Amino acid sequence: MEKVVFSVAGRRFDVELDDAFAQYIKQDLFDNNVVSNRDSEPTKLLQLYLKAMKKNFDNEEQIKTFMVNNGLNNEGKTL
Repeated sequence: MEKVVFSVAGRRFDVELDDAFAQYIKQDLFDNNVVSNRDSEPTKLLQLYLKAMKKNFDNEEQIKTFMVNNGLNNEGKTL
């Protein structure tokens, strides 16, 4: 487990994440110019959250399309 630190509106949040996921989060924050040891704008973090949710939504849609195109049900079994 690895700690990731966020500071928002003067409040500090320490979050323990699995190592690989923590590295992914740190890289994503860095790529989006969010510095973990400085106070972050709530608007910026909300934008990043919505970006992540859009990516998740798109991935789920691709999975559904793949399953329909390959005749699979929700459990991955052939219809």
